[in-house]
Amino acid sequence: MLQITQSPQAPVLVQQRFSILGVASPSYAGSNLLLTIDGQFRATGPVVDVDGTWKLDFLFQQAGNRRLKLEIGTDSAELTIPVVTTVPEAKKLQFTQVPTRLPVLQTATVEGTAANFPDGSALILRADQQFDLAKPFVRAGKWQTTIGFNQPGKRVLEIISSDGRDRAQAQVDVVAAQPRPPRVNFTNPPKQVKVEATITLSGEATNYTNGDQLILRADQRLELARPRVQDGKWQAQTVLRQIGNRLIEIIGSEQDKAQTVIEVIGVEAGTFQALPRNTWTSTPTPSDLPDLKPKGITLHHTFLSNPPSTSAAVADEAARMRVIYNGHVNGNGWADLGYHFIIMPSGRVYSARNETKRGAHDVVNDGLGVAFDGVYTSATISQAMYNSAVALCTLLCKRYGITNTITPIPTPTADFGTRSLPRIMGHRDRVATECPGTEGGKTVRLPDIRQAVNGNLGVS
Repeated sequence: MLQITQSPQAPVLVQQRFSILGVASPSYAGSNLLLTIDGQFRATGPVVDVDGTWKLDFLFQQAGNRRLKLEIGTDSAELTIPVVTTVPEAKKLQFTQVPTRLPVLQTATVEGTAANFPDGSALILRADQQFDLAKPFVRAGKWQTTIGFNQPGKRVLEIISSDGRDRAQAQVDVVAAQPRPPRVNFTNPPKQVKVEATITLSGEATNYTNGDQLILRADQRLELARPRVQDGKWQAQTVLRQIGNRLIEIIGSEQDKAQTVIEVIGVEAGTFQALPRNTWTSTPTPSDLPDLKPKGITLHHTFLSNPPSTSAAVADEAARMRVIYNGHVNGNGWADLGYHFIIMPSGRVYSARNETKRGAHDVVNDGLGVAFDGVYTSATISQAMYNSAVALCTLLCKRYGITNTITPIPTPTADFGTRSLPRIMGHRDRVATECPGTEGGKTVRLPDIRQAVNGNLGVS
């Protein structure tokens, strides 16, 4: 038996004396070991003590990786010792960036230096002396990696060289994660929309649960919709019925809301056109009817069931116009169709009696008559009919100098004497009738039409 128990663990200098300790079988007590240097130079080695231990004191005259072989009897032991002319600079690992506090389940960057480590050297980042977190590599004397923990507590970090000889420590306090606050926003809201146009608004609802209800509000007072959160997003359709810059808010709570400003513009009257009378008849309005200088607009419904569908063709609607005409002329004995315009469920508007001639629609007949085709005592007009009514009434008001459609003025009626009425009114406001539907014109959206037209006229 022959073993080396202690030898230099770092390079030694030329002419630096060092010791090698070992143990041999006690049966070799008193005998010398044989020393061979670099496989060619032989010398007498140390004497084995009675307990089998031995000690070799030695130095080298030349640098290099020097090989020593010790032998006695049939036993031998070898080692290689780096011999240098100067001592290499010591390697050193350090932490330069470590978070002092790190929430659970969040990640952070950890950095440090690796002095005198070759590029590409592999290191080990360990936690609590047992969990290997990462294996960063040295680049230009530095190392970097990311860390994260799933449990709170004070954690000890170590950066360790691959041979375990060099290491440094740091501590990070891992804390319970604070719940992230909910947050709502708008995603690409429109900058400008037309009054009464249906628009879709949407956005994100971060840290909300599916089904949570938000509030979409205009001008900090008017509720538009209550969208629900789905997969971190929200969406709602709405209609803005007043022109101007509107402050739109999406609200999750008093602490969480987002705002955007949308400019609502009026419908350009010049872009609207009613289909001419010759679309449905070649017979003109009689020229001998009294002339008309309109003072207002009266809304009606034709009170005829089974109107054309919202997707009807012009030919079907033209046939319907002839039915209405026949009822007024051959049924009622009038000289022409009583209304000046008729709006079909599709939203198409047909010119009826010439608007320069007094109509036959509300007995007083000092204004223009506009009728929605169909029965609206309980049903509500289509969105297309509503949009066309707003556009048509806007055009007519601008054409005839009507500047306000909401403020009441003294107005003669057939059955109620003089009443204070807006310039856009319902048939039942002047005559004892259920036309054009429910009281207040709700089924034909009379209040909305007045408001929208007033907005188009620039009246706030």
